[in-house]
Amino acid sequence: MRYVTSIERLAKEEGIVENARESVIAVIETRFGEVPTSIVEVINGIEEPSVLKTLLKRAIAIPSTAEFQQVLDSLNSGK
Repeated sequence: MRYVTSIERLAKEEGIVENARESVIAVIETRFGEVPTSIVEVINGIEEPSVLKTLLKRAIAIPSTAEFQQVLDSLNSGK
């Protein structure tokens, strides 16, 4: 088995996070059109894959970008 360096592992994790961010933004864009800059900025600041996975699920079902923004606001207030 090939040895994976910590740098390679970090790069893989960053790739997973970046793909998750792009997926969340793509779903919102597909459902609602242009994604507000405020939403993009918050999503791009999230580093935890599990949070992004939850946001992806919410983006699929949520009725508006305003309600999605509320979800993001509640995440920030919970920090």
